[in-house]
Amino acid sequence: MLDEMFSYGLDISMLSDYIPLMGNLPMDVLLKEWQDTVQAAKAFHTNKLRIFAGSLSSQSLDEKDWELCTERLKFLCTVAEREGVYTVVETHPGTAADGLDSTLQLLRQTSHPALKLNLDFLHMWESGADPLAAYERLKPWMVNIHLKNVEARQWLEVFSPDNIYSPSGSRRGIVALADGEMDCQAIMKRLILDPTQAPVALEWFGANPFQILKSELGWLKGLESGLKPEKVEVTGT
Repeated sequence: MLDEMFSYGLDISMLSDYIPLMGNLPMDVLLKEWQDTVQAAKAFHTNKLRIFAGSLSSQSLDEKDWELCTERLKFLCTVAEREGVYTVVETHPGTAADGLDSTLQLLRQTSHPALKLNLDFLHMWESGADPLAAYERLKPWMVNIHLKNVEARQWLEVFSPDNIYSPSGSRRGIVALADGEMDCQAIMKRLILDPTQAPVALEWFGANPFQILKSELGWLKGLESGLKPEKVEVTGT
């Protein structure tokens, strides 16, 4: 299957895992689970493993929680690095990386060269941070980007794990990149004018995914083709 996929010029940029970073799992069990996941990443020819930084918001963490989180994260990074794999934390509500300041604290306190970041622009915007300012400050760690949008802030709960991963969950509020409250056009202009090696992934949890993908690609290509650097002004520093 992989050989056929690769023959079409396709590859897998990142593998996702939901390892219980801050749970009560014994360290030997955690290590075995993580080693298996790292080997899975290598089998799929990717050097990036996406995880979440626990399941508690940064505001609920005390000093001991931060120490536990960053020490375990450093441990996972060391194990994965031996196999040439990066450990990639995603910005996400309900985790230690739920805003700009908390994400920077996590990255700096862990302080491991194999720790990288998957920047989800919508979740960063959800936290109240300026997405473009966050992009500039987090860029040194960034190896992947997630893009999606929502009709209005009142519908952000549509992306909560219990809802979005449920086949019967609501999809109310999920819209195309250009149609949501977050300014995806400004974000894409910055990415086009400031080329990054980080893959940009469109996250779509609604209906008609192939139709949406075609439409979104058309919008993105149109934006790129009509963009002239000397005529574009982008804010967010």
